[in-house]
Amino acid sequence: MPGAMLLILLPIVATLLLRWFRSEKMQYILLATTVVLLSATALKLYFGSAVLTFHFPHWLELFIVIADLLLLLYFLWQGRRFDRRIITLLAVIQLLLYGWAESVLPEEGGAEVVVDALSTFMFLIINIVGGIIVVYAVRYMSYEEISEEKKRLFIAYLLLFLSVMNAVVVSNSLLLFFFLFEMTTLASYLLIGFRGDETAQKNALKALWMNQIGGVVILLGTLCAIYGYDTTRFDALTGSVGGTLLLCVSLVSMAALVKGASIPFDGWLLGAMVAPTPVSAILHSATMVKIAPWLILKLSPALGGTGVGLLLSTFGGFVFVAASYLALSRTVFKEILGYSTIALLGLMMALAAIGTPETSILTMVLIFFHALSKAMLFMTAGVVEKLHHLKDIEDMKGLIETAPKSARFILFGFVSLTLPPFGLFIVKLFAIEEVSHMLPDHPGLFLLLLSILIGSTLLVLLYFKVTAAILSRPSDIVGLGHEAMPSGFLLPLAILAVLVVFTTIRLAAVQQVADLTLFFVPIAMLVLAPLAYRWMDRFDRVKCYHCGEKESFDAALYYYEPTPKIRVAIYTFFTLLFVSVALTGALS
Repeated sequence: MPGAMLLILLPIVATLLLRWFRSEKMQYILLATTVVLLSATALKLYFGSAVLTFHFPHWLELFIVIADLLLLLYFLWQGRRFDRRIITLLAVIQLLLYGWAESVLPEEGGAEVVVDALSTFMFLIINIVGGIIVVYAVRYMSYEEISEEKKRLFIAYLLLFLSVMNAVVVSNSLLLFFFLFEMTTLASYLLIGFRGDETAQKNALKALWMNQIGGVVILLGTLCAIYGYDTTRFDALTGSVGGTLLLCVSLVSMAALVKGASIPFDGWLLGAMVAPTPVSAILHSATMVKIAPWLILKLSPALGGTGVGLLLSTFGGFVFVAASYLALSRTVFKEILGYSTIALLGLMMALAAIGTPETSILTMVLIFFHALSKAMLFMTAGVVEKLHHLKDIEDMKGLIETAPKSARFILFGFVSLTLPPFGLFIVKLFAIEEVSHMLPDHPGLFLLLLSILIGSTLLVLLYFKVTAAILSRPSDIVGLGHEAMPSGFLLPLAILAVLVVFTTIRLAAVQQVADLTLFFVPIAMLVLAPLAYRWMDRFDRVKCYHCGEKESFDAALYYYEPTPKIRVAIYTFFTLLFVSVALTGALS
């Protein structure tokens, strides 16, 4: 248990020390030391086999209750302060439900904290990937025109986010999970609104009220568990049978749909793009949204083979398709990455809800590789934003010429998301195979199978669209340029790229993939494609009847904008589907 406590407490200690580390060099030393210690502890726990438990003393239980009430009162104050009635209303509902749950809380002997295999797996993502992003943020914030004190405050928020996430993934109590769930809501609210302008505040408030809905359904699920099974413990609830079990589980799982920004709640995650780019990087890869698949995996023993589990899988599959489709209408690079995250989170939750050991492993592999690739892509987006002042893919045409290092990291990120033998391709391939094998006994999974096929195709089309812009050569760009990327950007990106390669080789070894061409061909394509493109530039594509003029083709200019009616239909459909999760649980 000391290792898990270190993961929670060390970021807090680093936050307190940060005040005295004023120079950028000293901050690097502090943060690098912290990240190394966090990563080493996470690795040690991951390779350990023991399940660790911890029961809260009375004083700690009382402290959490007080902290929870203060947090909800803060939300209430924010609603009143900015005249957002929905935030005020949801805060009042949460206060009433929380007070109700505490008043009927049963005496239990189970542990509030459990460090199991799922927890230690999540530790790797939170502390290694999240830690790299925190170190990267030091250099990124040096380009922000704000005071040094506010820059340190931003880093402190990121560190505290890691601490809260480390606590989330070991929580075995529904009420403890509710508190930590809302602490991540607070962290995202502060980070999204960090710049303090009107747009940032508007999007931060949107993130607040949407995630408050998740808190409400957690409390409803907790009350259901208390009255139905006299427990607030995850392990006791998922080990129960009959009665209102599926209602309890469906209510709690709805919080995963909210936190994972599934449609119709995608607005809060897309709105987070107004914050400094490290916020997007850490939200999409190592924290916040990763609560969604973690929670479904936590509940999967009770979901597998049930109508609720099937509905959640269908919901996730539909999100995979719809978010991939909506991404095709976007031109801002971070928004494209954001919709891609929402799509892949839908796939994660869809596989996790099936509840078999095989699909659970596939979900974990998908979580891990997605974290590495998305962190690298968002961090590179931040580099392009700060060094080259580019945000829209239309403005990134010819990036392979003007910023070759950034372009290659983006291309490698897309390769790792799309091609074999990288984890995401392997997961999709095995997911198709696994779901296909299950169809004779579970025909309802046909919709998920179809969703995986369509969604994967749309994502490849999306990545091709961005790649086409990066590899294009506008007429005003001549010759390959040299990009002077600071080490504060280059080193974190290089570490992530190495981790992608290393873990891919490890995955290939575990799967006993002997054909190394699966690994080397995509890498060779990444290295040689820009060179081949330069050689091909001497040729023009002409058509008859065009009088010999050059025929231009720009894949980056192709859009798939849904009409307002289609967009309304999509969001209405997913809203009804979200409500039907609770109805299915109640009727099962």
